[in-house]
Amino acid sequence: MSLVILKFGGTSVSTKERRQQALGKIISEREAGNDVVAVVSAMGRRGDPYATDTFLDMLQDISPMTSSRTKDLLTGCGETIAACLVAEELAAAGYPAVPVTGLQAGIRTDSRFTDGLVQKVETAYIKDVLAGGAVAVVTGFQGYNEAFDLVTLGRGGSDITAIVLGGALEADGVVIYTDVPGIAFTDPRLVPSSPFLSAIAFAPMHMLAVTGAKVVHPRAVSEAIRFDRPFWVRSTFSDDPGTLIGKPGEAPGGLYGISLMTDVYLACSSVGKAVDLKALACNEWLYKPGQQKEAAIVEKAKARDISDSCDLTEVGVVTLQWEPDSGVMLKDVAETLESQGIEVKENFEIPGGGAWTVPADKARDAVLVLYRAPLQR
Repeated sequence: MSLVILKFGGTSVSTKERRQQALGKIISEREAGNDVVAVVSAMGRRGDPYATDTFLDMLQDISPMTSSRTKDLLTGCGETIAACLVAEELAAAGYPAVPVTGLQAGIRTDSRFTDGLVQKVETAYIKDVLAGGAVAVVTGFQGYNEAFDLVTLGRGGSDITAIVLGGALEADGVVIYTDVPGIAFTDPRLVPSSPFLSAIAFAPMHMLAVTGAKVVHPRAVSEAIRFDRPFWVRSTFSDDPGTLIGKPGEAPGGLYGISLMTDVYLACSSVGKAVDLKALACNEWLYKPGQQKEAAIVEKAKARDISDSCDLTEVGVVTLQWEPDSGVMLKDVAETLESQGIEVKENFEIPGGGAWTVPADKARDAVLVLYRAPLQR
């Protein structure tokens, strides 16, 4: 008998019909003789009754000054509702199931409300549920601090829940079920012909995740690296094999993938001016100390707080990850973009590749240009 962790995103549990497809994945594993921990997100997206953004909008209507602790206590309700429904639907189908909160699952965090970091996982309760022959249906996104406050793990945090439970329980497999059939070479909404990958190593997947790829949470990849446990990304709504994250895969044209960040700003400050751009950067790699200037990529929310001593330009950030021996060079990418009339305002060397800032209204064009361009030497 094996133990598998199956995570289902908000679209996978948003309606009764879609939950039936998710239940089918769980039941197939039980019929194969496996123990199952199912991790569920809140149902649906903004506007749906129990979606995370719907709860946040309710608080915003009352007060824009709601405490982060209160936000976490309310938004965590979405996962609790989903876990109860999925568990009850499994039981009605003849498969015993127990809804389990983040507290019961033993997911201990720090006290950074709305973006908690997992510190340890105590698995005794879940093991008892499994020993009793039931499916443990765990609320994703939820943890708790030393004061037993509910602390959420950040947007997309149910991925983190699944990965840390897989590591702590030494699961035989972890599958992130979502509404797409795996990890695409680049966003299919930008390039419909983009292929889906059969596998991708941890390092390029992590970098693509932190620079705009939305399918899996970057901290989930970090946790998988820490536990050294590859995991799958698959669609709830098909039988496609999906993408295995954590094993070497294909690299079309020498590239592992292309990601895009939007709603960001390029911030530049002359040396000596009192702007801590490194602290404002979206992540540690999108910061470039220079001889005359410092530059960083900052999120829109942070950009509002930057002083007048810093120049701000709204941009898109296109990131490439490539094979070490591919021959792809930073300057070649910039020249390719500029040859198509797309100005490169700044470039950043990052582990395994590079990132380029382009005018915001040219960002999608930049992805398409690089997707089509032969960059290997």
